[in-house]
Amino acid sequence: MRCSTKLHRLIFASLTLTCVAAAWGGCATGNNGETTGNPSSSSSGEGGAGGSGAGGAGGFDIDGGVGGGGDGGACATTNAEARRIPLDIIFLIDQSGSMSGGKWNGTKSALNTFFNDPASIGIGAGMVYFPTQEPYDCNPTHYALLDVPIGLLPQNAFSLTNSMPFDATGIGTPTWGALKGVLSAATAHQEANPTHKVVVVLATDGEPLGCEPKTVDDIAAIAESARNYNGVRTYVIGVAGSQIATLNKIAVGGGTNKAYDITQDISEFAAKMAEIRQEALGCDFEIPEAPNGMEIEPNEVNFTYMPKGVGTPKIIPRADDLGDCSDLPGWYYDNNVDPTKIILCPTSCTTVQGDLNAKVDVLFGCNSVLN
Repeated sequence: MRCSTKLHRLIFASLTLTCVAAAWGGCATGNNGETTGNPSSSSSGEGGAGGSGAGGAGGFDIDGGVGGGGDGGACATTNAEARRIPLDIIFLIDQSGSMSGGKWNGTKSALNTFFNDPASIGIGAGMVYFPTQEPYDCNPTHYALLDVPIGLLPQNAFSLTNSMPFDATGIGTPTWGALKGVLSAATAHQEANPTHKVVVVLATDGEPLGCEPKTVDDIAAIAESARNYNGVRTYVIGVAGSQIATLNKIAVGGGTNKAYDITQDISEFAAKMAEIRQEALGCDFEIPEAPNGMEIEPNEVNFTYMPKGVGTPKIIPRADDLGDCSDLPGWYYDNNVDPTKIILCPTSCTTVQGDLNAKVDVLFGCNSVLN
């Protein structure tokens, strides 16, 4: 492969790893970066596809396998900043009396751990408790106003943890009204922040009680409606006392397949929250605009990962889609015809998510290294 003669240069786009009122009613079912490389420089590396050699100041050249050819792989580098899609979570926490004691203490401990975990830095988090102090309060508007507004972690951690009552003393489990209100707030937040990914996490220990004749199917339909409206998904955690089969229906409606079961051990709450964080964060990256008005050619894009943010970037090969990832490192487009984002394969996603100092880059202008 060789650099595109159409572009005759490599554009280097940096991605920064930042752990970045709706009409929904719940009833419907670059950067013109500065050129820093030397256009006349040539790469000195040798070898097959995917090799990389150290370039001059301001970037690095792709060697023989990718940028080789008559031009010697010569490429100028231009920086254009982009970022991982930011995540915002609204927690809907059951504070009914049945949650009191050990279950409530375990819930508070798990949430405190999550809010202060370095892996949660940059995530937006807000909180709603249900029911309100009014017994069996099923009015959705009472839950549409967050008890703690969404704010970035860890800055918002104190407000979140300080909002937790000493014990759970509410009466009833009005899940339908609470979830409808929270999803109204979540879809509004998603509309106001279209570049974010907004999700709801519901944690409860009992069967819905207080919004009759609404059924669990009605609750699942609310979750499905919000997901269909603008992509807000609902995660569900089942604490001891809940019926997982019931909560699974809500999770399926919310697009998260099944509830997280901690009915046997409240101490598993923190671990399940870590799983939700990893799944919700995902490894979706915005495709940065090519600088200087240049057109992006999807087959002339590469993705690199620099472990711990130092050393030599490693090119991650491109797959056709999720099914083509297998258990190998890789990335793929959300849409091969008209891509809007880059998604890491599970193996690469796990690696990058586990590296808090990782640096990842998108390279435009040379043929994609394929898996």
